[in-house]
Amino acid sequence: MKFIYLSVISALSLATIQAAPIGTGQMLGQWAGTLPVPGGSRQVFISVSALADGTPTAMLRMDAGRLQNSPMRVVNTADSVVFFADKAGCRFAGRPVADGQRLRGQWQQPGFRAMLVLDRVTAEKAADKTAEISEAPASYRTEEVHVSSTSSPSPEIGLGGTLRLPAGTGPFPAVVLLPDVNTPEPSTGDYGLLNALADYLTRQGVAVLRLDDRGTGRSVGVPAATAGPQLVADAQSAMAYLRAKSGIDPLRVGLLGHGEGANVALLAGAQAPAPAFLVALGAAGVNGQELLARQTSLVNQPGEPDTAQLAWATQAAQAMAVARREAKKQLAAGANPAQTQLHIAQEQLRLTTEARKRNDALYKRQYALLEIIRQTADNAQAQAIVANMLKQIYPALSSAAAQTRASQLTSPWYRSFLTFNPQAELGKVACPTLLLHGTADTQVQLAANLPVLEKGLKANKRVNVQKLDGLNHEFQAPLSEQALAAGTTVRPTAAPDALEAVGEWVMQQVK
Repeated sequence: MKFIYLSVISALSLATIQAAPIGTGQMLGQWAGTLPVPGGSRQVFISVSALADGTPTAMLRMDAGRLQNSPMRVVNTADSVVFFADKAGCRFAGRPVADGQRLRGQWQQPGFRAMLVLDRVTAEKAADKTAEISEAPASYRTEEVHVSSTSSPSPEIGLGGTLRLPAGTGPFPAVVLLPDVNTPEPSTGDYGLLNALADYLTRQGVAVLRLDDRGTGRSVGVPAATAGPQLVADAQSAMAYLRAKSGIDPLRVGLLGHGEGANVALLAGAQAPAPAFLVALGAAGVNGQELLARQTSLVNQPGEPDTAQLAWATQAAQAMAVARREAKKQLAAGANPAQTQLHIAQEQLRLTTEARKRNDALYKRQYALLEIIRQTADNAQAQAIVANMLKQIYPALSSAAAQTRASQLTSPWYRSFLTFNPQAELGKVACPTLLLHGTADTQVQLAANLPVLEKGLKANKRVNVQKLDGLNHEFQAPLSEQALAAGTTVRPTAAPDALEAVGEWVMQQVK
């Protein structure tokens, strides 16, 4: 569910390393080692170099499919060095031994930890290792699939997608990925939360099926779903496909959903045959009208960035930056430190109060707008009223844009979602369930949604609830105040902590 709320900008402290770090010169060069993994081993090769300013950087090569050229951050302390492959979601923390010719430590990736020893190698040996890795077989294979959905009008008109299968013959545990509504990424892309999870889970020996959304990709022949039951039927069809497929363990097929997909997974988990396990990432607990009303801008197209929210966040971050610069000047002039800190706290409180007032006012107006849609069955009449209300809420909106958005808001999907109650079937979910939420999720707010879900699932003794500090709805670390003040808008990929939390829990269920 791509719902965005106004967030309160808070200061993010940046940790700094106080101890004198290991010299960059000690790390420069080529490092190679063998990582023990279940059922075999992987060759790991890390090349360390220095940027123009002397900052160390590294490149990871590994005989594991897409881990051929992954950039790594290098954090070196007085007695250790940590390599972070953020895009790949893995890291290595080691200490130099053997006169600095060896790094011994722990390799960590979603669902897996192991000891690893890296030896410094010559340029010639590094070239040989690189050739070996380049020629190594991929750690998994992919194939296009066609799934006949029970909700399709004809068995010939089905859902297309991609199945990722681990290397080997199986039988493998498997999981079906269920995306958020209007997720633009294709099932085969190398970006996005679900595709990152697909990559990592497959490397751990779990087959992953990701279907193209209805009306997109290879599912173009299937009419877009207008109600939750159709998506639930698609999820059930995907699980049935996997249970019948050679090489898949039919008793270890689960569901993993994000946003709306998480609620679809919970609904499917309440039906027979139930999944072996399910993961709900950022699921909603409040009803559809309540959730929609709290988005910052009903005027935005589905999946479109909320420019109004970003503008406010940037404005708030810049205001705090000004307050801090002024505090520094005052301190330099001999001002009382307690008074300068009080000034910063007052500015933060002012922005927080203003954001809350903006949220409350927008919520009331948008809830009333959605109530008009719910109460007005005649679409033409509802659209005229809604277009007029949108113009009042957003004066800069053109009449044509207001009419287009009014038509979308009165579509069958939106009308169905307004009355959607996520709690209706929760009491029937009995399989192992992971509820994962980011504390900085401003689209499906943790405080309003997670307790309601926990209450609905209280009869299920196999529910695991996890909260990840500082992560948003896409399980990314939000932009810092400094980045916003500087006008940065590009967010990082999914946080390794999120991938690890999902990976470790899934592996516990399928062992």
